[in-house]
Amino acid sequence: MKHRTAHGYILAGPDDRGCCVIHEMWVAPERRGSGEGRALVDAVRSWARAQGLGPLIVHCSPKNAGGRAFYEALGMRAVAIVYQDDLDASPPSSAS
Repeated sequence: MKHRTAHGYILAGPDDRGCCVIHEMWVAPERRGSGEGRALVDAVRSWARAQGLGPLIVHCSPKNAGGRAFYEALGMRAVAIVYQDDLDASPPSSAS
């Protein structure tokens, strides 16, 4: 699902478990706080319900305080811990 407005866009779709995943979202900086982002997410929520998908999942970096606050203001909650390997260093030695 791709939804575009004059000031933003959102890309979302189903995963292999039947969840709806927001892959990407952007709102023009001058429109942030105007309800534009909420309207984009609401469009995905309506589409996902019509498709029989659920729950709605968004990946957001712990360092993205603004994004986390936005999603929490929409009633979403953090439910996972994600681990990352930057693959730019040699692998750690195994413990014996």
